[in-house]
Amino acid sequence: MGILRTLLVGRENGLRAGIRRRLFKGPVDTSPGSSYSAPRDDDPPAPRPAEASLGLKPEPPRGVTPPDGYEVVLHREALKPGKITEIIIGGTAIAVANTGDGFHACTNTCPHAGGPLGEGELVGNVLTCPYHGWSFDLAEGTCLTNGDVELLTYDVKVVGDAVCVKL
Repeated sequence: MGILRTLLVGRENGLRAGIRRRLFKGPVDTSPGSSYSAPRDDDPPAPRPAEASLGLKPEPPRGVTPPDGYEVVLHREALKPGKITEIIIGGTAIAVANTGDGFHACTNTCPHAGGPLGEGELVGNVLTCPYHGWSFDLAEGTCLTNGDVELLTYDVKVVGDAVCVKL
């Protein structure tokens, strides 16, 4: 009988039940645990946006004139040391890293298997691809896993508060 009721009436918190509540103006459930209740002290914190989890500020600084051939990609303080992020600029996906010694930029695509390098692990100047573990030295652009492979890197300059990349 429960299956038949579910087929005809719908699930308790399903789409049809929501429509019925709106049409017939049923009372709003504000009991603890309902979607309308206020958060409790033991509720897990709301998920942080990706920018906040990386410590990114939402926009690159304005009013900065980058050197010829460079593009402003992010605020200098937007990327904490030891972090890496993916940025699309001029139709090109790049990975920008703050190694602690400075900023580095490279293609976001691993030359081995096309993995997203911006999602890889960064330790010092060494970036490891999340797909198959190939490692690259960001300062030199060399592959530490296979000496015959090179990583496409881009020149980076910091101008005031702006990180600028030459594509």
